[in-house]
Amino acid sequence: MSSVIRSNPRYLTFYYFSASVIGALVGTVVRFPPYCLLAAISLYKKPKVALFLFFFFLSNLILITNSHLENVKNVEFVGTVKSVQDESSILSLSYYDGKRWRKLGYDVRLYEQLDVGTIVYLKGELKRTRSYPVFYVKPDVIVKVRNYVSLKSKIFEAFRKFRNFSREVEPFYPSLFGEASRDEFFVKSGLFHIFCVSGMHVSMLYVISGKFVSFLVHRRSARLILPLILPTIFVLGSGLNIPAVRALAMIYVSALFKLIDVKINPVNVVSLTGLFMVLFNPEIVLSLSFYMTFLATLGVLIYEGKFKSFLSGLGGFLGSAPFVSLVSGVNVLSPIATIIVSFPVQAIMFGLTLSFLSFVLSFHSLSKLLLYALLPFVWFVRFMASLFSKLPLLPSHWVIALTFGFTFGIYIMLTEELEKLRE
Repeated sequence: MSSVIRSNPRYLTFYYFSASVIGALVGTVVRFPPYCLLAAISLYKKPKVALFLFFFFLSNLILITNSHLENVKNVEFVGTVKSVQDESSILSLSYYDGKRWRKLGYDVRLYEQLDVGTIVYLKGELKRTRSYPVFYVKPDVIVKVRNYVSLKSKIFEAFRKFRNFSREVEPFYPSLFGEASRDEFFVKSGLFHIFCVSGMHVSMLYVISGKFVSFLVHRRSARLILPLILPTIFVLGSGLNIPAVRALAMIYVSALFKLIDVKINPVNVVSLTGLFMVLFNPEIVLSLSFYMTFLATLGVLIYEGKFKSFLSGLGGFLGSAPFVSLVSGVNVLSPIATIIVSFPVQAIMFGLTLSFLSFVLSFHSLSKLLLYALLPFVWFVRFMASLFSKLPLLPSHWVIALTFGFTFGIYIMLTEELEKLRE
C-alpha cells in the first residue's frame, strides 16, 4: 500500500500529508529537536524522502502539548469564540500574566455552546484532554458579550435567526443548515453525515452557486471566484467546524489551481488541503472527525471512471466506517441509502438557500412559503432514514474498525487498477 502511494503521482501529496499527521501524533509522546529539520533538508538528493521527513519534523515541532498554565487556578483569560463544535465552543484566548495580556497561541475548548464571534472573559484554570483541542478551560467566572461589530458574528447571528425561523415550519431544517442533528433514525440509518454540518453541504452550495453564476457571467475567473461566496458564508454561519472548513478549503485550493491553469487531480487537492490544515493547527490530528472527513472525501474522489456514483458512495462509506465503528454501530447499507436520498437532500438544500436569502432580505412570507414547498422532500428523506434505521447494525468494536480499515485499503488498490485500465 505505501509503495503504491509513493510511486503514484496521484498520491504524492497524500504521502506528505501522512508525514505531517504522523509527526504530530508522535509529537504527543516524543518531541524532536529543531536541527532535525536541517537533517531532513540535507537529504535533498532524495527529494521525496527529504520532504517526508521535513513535514514529519515540522508538524512534530509546532504541536503544542504542554502549557505552564495547566492546573493553575484563577488565571484571567479574554478572547473570542472562533468556532462551534460538538455543542461546545472553541476559543482563541489571551491570558493575563500579572503585567500584561499575552496571546495563548493554541485553541481551548469551553463546554458551553456560544455564538461565533462572542467575546468572553474567563477566570479559571486550564485542564488537559485527550482530543482536539488539547486543553479546555474550567471557568469559575465567565462574562459573555456578543460582538456585533464582527462580520463573522453577524453572519452567525443571521444563520441562528433563520434556523429558529425554519424550525417553526419543520424541526428537520436546522439540521441541514448549520445545526447538528441527534435524531436516532439518522444515526442508525448511517445517514448521520447528511443531517449534520458536513463537507457535502458546502460542496452542494458551491455547485448550486456555480450553476447560477454560469447563467449570468461568462468570464472564466468570475465563474470560479463568485461561487465561493455562498459556501463561505455558510461555513461561517454554521460555526466553522472541521468537516465544513475542510470542504471549503478544498474548494479554494481547487479554484486557485484552475485560475492559474494548473491541472491537479482530486486526490492531491484533498491531500494538500489536509497538509495545510495540519501545519496551520497540528492539534486537529487528535480530532476523530478530522480523519473521518478526509478519508471519506478521499474515498469519494479517488475513482473517476464508470459507475462513479456507486463506487464514490462506497468509498466514502469505507473511508469513514473505521472511525464510526469506534463510537457506534455501523449500517453497511448506508451507501445505498445515501444514493437514494441524495437528490431530495440537494433539492432541500437548494430550497433552504433560497429561503435563507429571502429571509435575509426580509421577505419572510416568501421564505416561509419555500419552506412549506420543501416538505414533501423532507417527508421522503425521513421515511428512508426510518426504513434503513430498522436494519441490523454491525457492533462498535476495534476489530470491526480494523476490518473496515483493511477493506478501505483494498478498495484503494482496486480503484487504482480500474483507473489504469481506464487509461
